[in-house]
Order: sequence, then structure tokens, then C-alpha cells
Amino acid sequence: MILMLAQGATQTGDESYILWGWVLLAVAVGLLFLEFLIPSGGLIGLLCGIAAIGSVVSFFMYDSLWGTVALCSYIILGPIVVIFMFRFFMSSPLADRLVLGAKEDPLNLTPEEAVAAAEQERQARVSELKQLIGAQGVAVTSLRPVGTIKIGDRRVDGMAESGTIEAGTPVIVTDVYDNQIKVRPT
Repeated sequence: MILMLAQGATQTGDESYILWGWVLLAVAVGLLFLEFLIPSGGLIGLLCGIAAIGSVVSFFMYDSLWGTVALCSYIILGPIVVIFMFRFFMSSPLADRLVLGAKEDPLNLTPEEAVAAAEQERQARVSELKQLIGAQGVAVTSLRPVGTIKIGDRRVDGMAESGTIEAGTPVIVTDVYDNQIKVRPT
């Protein structure tokens, strides 16, 4: 087949056109498959389209009936193949890793259950932060009014009760407000 392609490039016989039509069709299908696997910004898809157009032109140069059949086949089967490949790709494990947000809910929860789980997680975080009330720490960054404080080995976001607190100032946790702890200088 490669020998026939090499000969077809120098000959003007009809058989070379049909051979090039089939080869370009195979190249277009291969490039379409690669488009779903390799992030190229559409460059591979553009090359796929060029190969498909070249295939149709080759079929028309062989015979107008072959060209018409190829063109109608591309128009009808092209979208079906693209949709099938897209659905197959989106259900694959590779898509779960490549597509952002493909599996936002790994536990297959209903929206109501997901909201309840998020609320429960928020409440657990607030109760964890409430245990820090009365704890002493040091301001790692300036709190104007929000910054980072260090309590023991833990760094947390903190909010100054009033004014600003400079970095390195010893602070005490006074309250928990909206997933953030309030502090004042000691």
C-alpha cells in the first residue's frame, strides 16, 4: 500500500485518487481520535478537517459518484461519530482526570444530599474552630483586618476585632465568625 501511495504521488491515474481518498479518510479518523486525547486547542481538529476535505476532493477526482457518496457520508455520519466519541470519552476514567468538574460528586449524591453534606462539613469546621476560643497565638502576617495567625503548629486565617494588628504580635482568639476566627492583641 505504501508503494502504491508512492507511485500514486507521481502518477495521474484514477486508482491513485481512490487510494488517497481512503488514506486521507483513515488519517481524518485517527486525528479525530487524537483530538479527544491530546489537548491541542483545536489544532488537531483543524488538521482532521483538512484531511477529510482532502479525502472528499480525492474521491471526486476519482469519480463524481464516489465523491458524492463520500460527501453525503461525511455529512451524515460525521456528527454521529463525533457525538459517539464524545460520549464514550466522557464516560471513560481518562475524562474524569482530564475534565475539570467531570465528577463533582464522587458519592453520587442528589443535590439535596450534596447541600446537606456541605453544610455538615461547614458546621464541623466551625465547631473545630470554636475549640480554639481562648487559645493564644502569634500574628504571622499583619491583620488589616484579615491575616494569618499561628496557634501552636497550626496556621489559620484570623480577623482582628478592631483596627489592625502587626505581624509578630501575640494574640488571643475571642470568637468564631463565618469560618474565621476573631482575635485581639494580648
